[in-house]
Amino acid sequence: MKIIPQKGHFKLHKTLLNIFLLTSLASITHAGFFDDYNQTAQNFRANVTQPITEETLKFLDKKAKGSDAALYLLEKARLQQTNHQYEESEKSFEAAFVLLEQRNNKAKISASELGFKALSIVSNDSVIPYKIPEYEQVLAHVYQAINFIALNNTESAGVEMRIAQRIQREIELAHTKETEKAKQKAGTDTSESLDEAFAGLDTIAGKVKNTYQNAYAFYMAATLWEALGEENDALVDFKKAYELQPNEFIKNDVKRLDSASNKKSGQYPVVIFLEQGLVPQKISNTLALPTPDGLVNISFASYNPSTYSSPASLQVLVNGRSVTNTSTLTDIGALAVKTLKENVAANMATQITRTTAKYMVQKELGSRLGAIGQIAGNIYNTASEKADVRAWNTLPGNAQFARLTLPAGTHTIQLRNAYTVQEISIDVKPNQTVFIHGIDANQEILTDSFSITH
Repeated sequence: MKIIPQKGHFKLHKTLLNIFLLTSLASITHAGFFDDYNQTAQNFRANVTQPITEETLKFLDKKAKGSDAALYLLEKARLQQTNHQYEESEKSFEAAFVLLEQRNNKAKISASELGFKALSIVSNDSVIPYKIPEYEQVLAHVYQAINFIALNNTESAGVEMRIAQRIQREIELAHTKETEKAKQKAGTDTSESLDEAFAGLDTIAGKVKNTYQNAYAFYMAATLWEALGEENDALVDFKKAYELQPNEFIKNDVKRLDSASNKKSGQYPVVIFLEQGLVPQKISNTLALPTPDGLVNISFASYNPSTYSSPASLQVLVNGRSVTNTSTLTDIGALAVKTLKENVAANMATQITRTTAKYMVQKELGSRLGAIGQIAGNIYNTASEKADVRAWNTLPGNAQFARLTLPAGTHTIQLRNAYTVQEISIDVKPNQTVFIHGIDANQEILTDSFSITH
């Protein structure tokens, strides 16, 4: 695809050049202006299965006061939850939700947002406040529901699950039309180039049906509804989970609710929710596009396929006896890949505008300052053309489950993978559902359990 600046359409104004100069100054005087987000994310990814370090907390609290406050609050809330700090996690999630609601409810773009967008035209998308993708918002409400279950507040847990479902319904209604419009706006040549760039990720993205619904949210909701005696709602959500992730285990749940005679007398439910691995980290990828005066680079976020891990089932043992394996509910890594691929296509028109604006700035500098200006503009454009690799980095790579029915009494549950085994003791009582929440990451397994009275 050839980019040809049109006379009048991309006329360089003094304002654009001033923005360029201010951005250049900021990148020099403010260390880390174009830092790779992944460099900071590594620290708190390690804290998913370790106590949160004071350094990490200070960093997250500082960032929670900036333009990406919602993102860092989500990271903090997730770490607090994996460390079993449920009250603190609930407060952090709530603070993030307040910011998300404020942003989602804005009828008009604020002056500050316009400023960020103008700055991004001659820099990159990293200067714009991070927009939390809908699938991350859904998972945030699922995790908040887990907090409330742990705190024995099932009413609030139900509210969170209904919010998660509402978000998924809203996205489903808007998604198809917006995606098709974005592809047409980006252009055929660009779409073909992107398809080539994402060729290694297509298999991964194809593991999920869509980017706006996940079986983890529906199965978690169905389990909660059933525990609360709302069996009709539970059946609806079990069926939706089965539609998104067909397997015999979810199919059995549908059959079980369809026929009351299938319920075993003297046996009580124990449901294991396991979150495995960590979502892949984004990397920067580049496409070279021709202009009349040479090639210019368009950078966009992608994933290295080698950093993606497929779900691996864990063996479940009860009182030392192997009874089942965990089964996949949602491949969150694949969900992230598919979402990113769609978003890159949607944002390509903006990327092309940015590249053309930078080209015009570079050309103007050359005409004003000669070779030195041309070289300076080229160096800046190369340095500033970085992909936006921000994301909620402490999310799991996938979510799995296993459902058991056990007699009343104390039982020892073991979760075993290829390198370790984690043991937890639970008390099974009549008219209760036991939830076991497990984290399998960084070669460790963490567990906790909660009970809901029917």
